Formats: sequence, structure tokens, C-alpha cells
Amino acid sequence: MQSNVLKTRYPVSDKNSAIKELSVVGRDVVVRWSDNHTSRYNAYWLRDNCQSGGDKLSAVRSFTLRAMAKEPSIESVRTNDSGQVVVQWLHEELSSFFDLKWLRANCCEESSRLAKKQNCKLWNHTLDLKEVRIDYKDLAPNNKTHLNLLERVVNNGFAYVVNLPTTVDSIELFEAYLSPLTFNDFGRIFNLISEPKVWDLSQSSEALDPHTDDPYRYSPPGIRVLYCLEASDEGGGQSEIVNGVSVCEKLRELDPQAFALLSSIAVPFIRYREDVVDQGKDVHLRAEATIIKLDREGQVCGFRFHERSMATLDINPDLMDDFYKALIKLSEMVCGGEFSVKTNLKSGEAFVFDNQLVMHGRSSFEGTSARRHLQLCQMDRDLVHSRYRLLKSQHGQLGADCVLPPGVC
Repeated sequence: MQSNVLKTRYPVSDKNSAIKELSVVGRDVVVRWSDNHTSRYNAYWLRDNCQSGGDKLSAVRSFTLRAMAKEPSIESVRTNDSGQVVVQWLHEELSSFFDLKWLRANCCEESSRLAKKQNCKLWNHTLDLKEVRIDYKDLAPNNKTHLNLLERVVNNGFAYVVNLPTTVDSIELFEAYLSPLTFNDFGRIFNLISEPKVWDLSQSSEALDPHTDDPYRYSPPGIRVLYCLEASDEGGGQSEIVNGVSVCEKLRELDPQAFALLSSIAVPFIRYREDVVDQGKDVHLRAEATIIKLDREGQVCGFRFHERSMATLDINPDLMDDFYKALIKLSEMVCGGEFSVKTNLKSGEAFVFDNQLVMHGRSSFEGTSARRHLQLCQMDRDLVHSRYRLLKSQHGQLGADCVLPPGVC
């Protein structure tokens, strides 16, 4: 069947060998690149991104959408000797110039959008901690080790840091490489000290199943640091990091129905503490969200799971059986060890982890007489991601404008 859409081809300058063909099809500029990839650029989109309206990257814009013609129309399109595509607008005394690299980098076709995304790796128990190890002694502001630290947090969901100073202010010195600390109801730094009388299970010597922290918040903590100031010398207390993204993808493979339920039905999480306690305010927090968060392409971009904080389920009774079965299967996979790495954090060692992509837990330990002192703090994911992009640019790496998983918020 022959298309009735107007298609006009335009000559391509010999100096623009990256383009094979340039044409206008209906209201789109169509570029066929030298590798045969085809990109379509909508007239509205091109007019909106014309550099004459100011710089979108730094948000310095003088052009507004209200100033755009109701239906911007393209009179002609060509390439010039400066390596640009030039769009001449109909009814406007304006030409828009677009760099070829910029156009290719901002192609809206699905394959190009996916290529710009940098998702958490699907690692499992075979991951060697040496792959994510960072030596604090090698860190200096903006050096390669600094970039490596952020890269491990982004790519693997966590980094394992060694040789931190064992002083109470070490964690605040370390934060400068990540982002300023943020507050929660425990303050800026939560001291987890094993003691006989506890008001929070994390202060006890009992085992803690892998979980994400504070799912009962509308916006759960982003990047967290779990730092060992003083290790127990009586054994146990092995720290564990679990890849939530790997768990989700395996669940999608094994049981698509369970995956669909956990990524579409919101679960209530709650935290109620009536009295003020040491380091903790009185709170009554509640949030409802899916355990698995998907982005617009259906990829896992966030994870929220904490069985002890899950409130009474409020879902359709017809779905209750299947939903509980899905929850049980997920819990078995989370605690099964296939997608986790474990180590006994020594004094001066820390895990930096993305609380919205990976889980953390620990085994029980002998706490009757031994003292164990860990510190926990948190920072915003967006600022850590911002620092990562800036460092990638400074080190001249490709993909500095990468799209990172937005998390559960």
C-alpha cells in the first residue's frame, strides 16, 4: 500500500558522512545515519529545542511554548559545512541549527532511549567484593578513585570501602565524597550500639532479614552508609547486601504473574512509635507503594521491601491468595542467598548502598558482653547521581548525561 504522506528528500553535504539520507516526512525530519539507524524528529520538538531560545542544559531559556506557532511547519532541511542539520521554518524568519552528535544523542526512538539508560547490574552471590572495593586512602576530591566509588554505587548498587579512620567523625569526613547528609527521625547519624536493652531491633544481636530501610516514607532514604566503628570480637554479625533488581528479574522469569502483581498493587508500610526514644522521635509514618517500581519501558527502576514494616494488606479479596503467594516467593528469593554477598565488616570498613535498589541485612551475633558499634547515615540519591555525572564529564567519559534509575519515589 502506497503512503500518501508527503516525503521530500534533501541533499546531504559530502562533509556530513555520518548521515546517509535527510528527508521531511509529514511533520517529521527523518535522518538515516551511516550505520542505517533511522531517527525521526518531530516539528514541535525541533522548534522547542532550537538554540535561539536559550540553553536547556543549564535551564537558561528565553523561549516559551506559548510563543510557538500552533503548528510549526518545516519549509526545508539541509546540512551545512559545519556539521549541522539546518531547519528552515515556514512563516518564520528563523533557521534552527542542530549538531549531528547532539541529534544522535537525543534520538527518541525506543532503542536509543534504552541505550542512554544506565541500570544496576544483575549480579548474584558470585560477585567478588574486590570488584566493588574502594580504599579510602586512595580517595582525593575528584580523582579517579572518587569516580570509581560513585560508579560502583551506581552500577552495582553498593560499594565496599576499607581503611576508613576509626574515629566518631570519620563518617562525616567521608560524606564529602558523596553528598551532604540528610536528616530523618534518628537525626543525621544513627549510632547502632549493641546493648542489653534495645528500643529498635537493629540495636540487638538478633539476625535481620534483608530489607530496604524506611519503606513507610513517601520518599524512602536514597544512598546510605553503614560504617563499622567498632566490630564485635565474639563472632557473627555478618553483613549482607542483596541485589533487589536481580531478584526482581529472576522473579519475572520464573513467575510473570507474581512479578505483575508485585509491580502493580500497592502495599501499605507503617512505622508507629508513640514515645520519644534515645536518638528517635515519636512518629506515625505510613506510605503505600508497589514493592517493584517500573519505568516507562517496563524496566525495574526501584525496590521497596521490608516485611517487618508491612502493614495490614488492603487489596481485593479475589487477589489475596495470589498476592500472598507472590510475596512468599519474593521473600524466599530475597533470603535464599542466591543474590547476596556477605562479609564481616571490620572496624574502619563500610558499605555505601542504594537503599532503593539493594537490600541489607545481617546474621545474629554474640552480644551478651561484646560491644559492637556501627553508624548509619543517608543522603539524597539525586545529589550523588549529580556528582557522578559531573565527575564523568571531568574525566572525559562517554555517557556523562546518562539516565539513571529514578528509584521508588
